This record gives sequence, C-alpha cells and structure tokens, in this order.
Amino acid sequence: MKKILAVLLSVIIAFSLSLSIFAQAESDECHCGNIPVIFVTGFAYTELVANAGTEEEYGAFGVETEAITDMIKRLILPLFGLILTGNYDKFAHTLSAEVNDLFYDASCDVNGNPNNPTVDIEIYEPPSPYHFRNTRTVFRYDWRKDVFDIAAELNDYIEETKRLTGHSKVALRAESMGGAVTMAYLYAYGYDSVETVVMQSSAFEGIEMMTSLFVGDLTLDPKSVMNYVGNFLEGNTADMVFYRALYNTFAALAFNPIVKFLDTALISKIKDVVYEDCIKSLFGYIPGIWAFVSEDSYEEAKEFMLDEEVNAELIKKIDKYHYEVMNCKEEIIEDAMANGVNFAIISNYGKAAVPLGSQSTNMSDFLIDTKHTSMGATCADYGQTLGEGYVQKINDGHNHVSPDNVIDASTCAFPEITWFVKDMMHTWYSDGYHEFVYTLIYTPGQETIHTFPQYPQFMLNNQETEALEPLTKENSDTQSTDVDFVALFELLAASTEK
Repeated sequence: MKKILAVLLSVIIAFSLSLSIFAQAESDECHCGNIPVIFVTGFAYTELVANAGTEEEYGAFGVETEAITDMIKRLILPLFGLILTGNYDKFAHTLSAEVNDLFYDASCDVNGNPNNPTVDIEIYEPPSPYHFRNTRTVFRYDWRKDVFDIAAELNDYIEETKRLTGHSKVALRAESMGGAVTMAYLYAYGYDSVETVVMQSSAFEGIEMMTSLFVGDLTLDPKSVMNYVGNFLEGNTADMVFYRALYNTFAALAFNPIVKFLDTALISKIKDVVYEDCIKSLFGYIPGIWAFVSEDSYEEAKEFMLDEEVNAELIKKIDKYHYEVMNCKEEIIEDAMANGVNFAIISNYGKAAVPLGSQSTNMSDFLIDTKHTSMGATCADYGQTLGEGYVQKINDGHNHVSPDNVIDASTCAFPEITWFVKDMMHTWYSDGYHEFVYTLIYTPGQETIHTFPQYPQFMLNNQETEALEPLTKENSDTQSTDVDFVALFELLAASTEK
C-alpha cells in the first residue's frame, strides 16, 4: 500500500511541476512567489586549474600537496646553508624562486593579464530554471580578474537566470569577495534586476591582512598567532574548555617563543628580498586581489607594490574600482535602496584576525575584520571589551552596543540593517545562519534589526545546535578557560559507558 501511495504521490508532483512549467512557458512569467537566489561566491570558492577538462588538468592555485612537499624538500639544503653561513639574502632568493615556480600558473603579468592563458575555474555552474524555496544557483568566477570584468559576467548570469525562471528580479547572496563584485555590478548595471541583496561577511571595505601585506607590514605577533590557531577550539562544553585551557598553557610556554624567533630571526631578515623577488609580482599584479586593500591605505599600497609606468594598465583597472565603487559604497547602497532594493548586511565576530601585520589584534570573523564587514562598527580588540561604562558613540534612540560590550554598531554606515553573529567563522555557515538569510530574502519589503524578535541585531551561533539565538550577557562568554572538572569527569564516564 505504501509503495502505491508513493507512486501516486510522485505522479501528482510530476504532473503539478509540468503544469507550472507549461504555464510559465506560455506566459514567460513565473508567479510561484519564490524569487531566484544567486549566490555570489567569494575568493577562491572554486579551484583554478590549468588545462581544464583535459587529461593534463592540474591545480593552478589550490596546489597539490605533493608539489608543496617537493618544494619543502628542495629547501632543506638551502636552509642548512643559511644556518651555516648566515647568508639570508641567498636563502631569500632561493625561497622566492621556489614560490614563484609553485604559483606561476595563477600569476598575472604587469598589466594584470594571466601568464598562463589555459588557467580557468574548475567548475562553472550555469544559470538554472529551477528556483525552489531556500535553494540557490552558484555564480563562480576567476577571482584574479578585474572586478568590473567579473561584474559583467554576473550581469550575464542574472539576465539568463531571469529568462530561464520567468522572474523579472533576483536576490543576491554576496559572500566575501562576492560583496565587492556585487557592489561593482550595482554601480555598473543598476538596480532593475535585483529585489534583495544580502551581504554576508562581505569584503566591500577590504581586509586588513591583505592591506598589511601590500604595504610591507609583514610581521608575526606571537599572541595573535596563538589566538588565531585557538579559533578552532570552539564552544563551551566541558571537554572543549579543558582543551582550550591546555592549549593556552602550551602556547604560552612553547608556541609563542617559536613564533617570536621566526619573526625576528628569519622573516624580518628576508622579507625585503622576498618582496622584490616574489610578493610584488606574484600577488601585486593580480587585479582581483586589489579589491581587498582598504581605501585608507590604497595609495600607500600602490606606491609600495607597483610602478606607475610599468603597471600603468593595471593601475587604471584597479583605480576604477577603488575610486568609483569602494570609496562610494554608501552612496551606491543608498541609491539602490531608494530604487526599491532590499538590503541587509550580516557581520560576524568573536574570532581572532589573521596574525599578519600590526592590525592582527582586530576583531574578525577569522578572515575579514568586523569593522569592515559591518561598514564601520566600533569594535574592541580580540579578547577585550569596549570598557566599563562605555556609551555608544552615536545616540539615535536605539541601543546598538552588544550585550558582551564588544561591538558598537551605532557607527556603522547602516546600523538599522546591520546584524552581527558572534562565533560564526568566515563562510562556515550553520543551518541557523542559512535560515536567517532566507528569512531576509523571502520576507517582503525592507527588514530592519527590529523586524524579527528571533533575529535581533546581536546573535550567537550556538556551536552545539547550529542555531542562531539572541546574544545575552549570560551566553556571550564563549572563550572560557575555567575548567569544570566535575563536568569533565562526568563526560568521560559517560563516554566510557558507551
């Protein structure tokens, strides 16, 4: 009987779908109520490969482990030579040559054009006519390209999606570098085809880690390295608190001194040569990466990394994005909202920043600084608070200070449409996070931080349930190192019984 019912149900579903598709084909307009959602991916979401689709295909940026292992083996003798002779420049030249060779296929020439024309993204997901609720199509791209070239590809993707689905508008979920691409798209192609934009951990203001690299601020802070590795010790279960306390003790005694030695005894002595031989040409000539340089340091970075004459064509490309999009991002968003686009900004925090450069103490989502993904929030450094008795900087009649006294959202460009999720790593979204995003997309009109009681301005990503819950003083301490030995023993006993 169950099999018969299953068959009948399948037939009914198939018949219903065929009717809806036929009706859409007849009218070229879909009235299903489920707006097509396009996921605008971030940096390196899809691997770069050379000779894609052939037997000679190989990774061009996500380099195979074997290639990295072989490089390390080749560096063993030069490293011993460095120890014996103290010739840091010779070792730096050798190291640079190895790195250049390893990543040559992903590199660009002085004009920002690929050195290897056979390199492309590994997977391309074409626009689809299917747009069921809580689903999406994935817009993938070669992140090395100029942001405006990628935006042109996104425009084609949106137009084809509209044609296939019968909808006149789409919703965009813009992640990481996808935020920069989406802003360039809105600037270049307008707002008629977009109903909703959700910026999630978006890099439309740059990343301090990349900015530091591009201005020569190549240093390692031992405590920041310790905090960054500790990002993976998430949650406040009895065993996790114990592991975190154990790790912090080990790091203070052994890990930190090793990092300090590497910074002072090696990196500081080879970085000048490595920049000239490797970093400037390997990364500085890639147009897409320049979208990660913050506007405050952009001119300094150009002067440090590029030559006005040699890189004139590249500079023209990257200037257009920085001066016409990044520096005008507030105006672009305001114009989009005035033309009926619903906007939401989601910023994550509670994680230590990438331990590179003097800004490594920033609050972040593990990759991008929270002050940038939120467009201007005032943030305490990682592991700190805003201070006892702190009063939000802009009094607009609403409280915008987080319950843990870490974030002041009143200084955001758009505080009423900017949400914060604590303990959500960059792009490692939980089920609860996806539910929140789709709630924003499918709810008609422009939502604010006051629209949904279950989704206030400050939320916590619950590590155990993968749900988002309102952040409170009681649940906000997620980096505790106070070991509950009774609970730990009970946990061990329970696991032994199993």
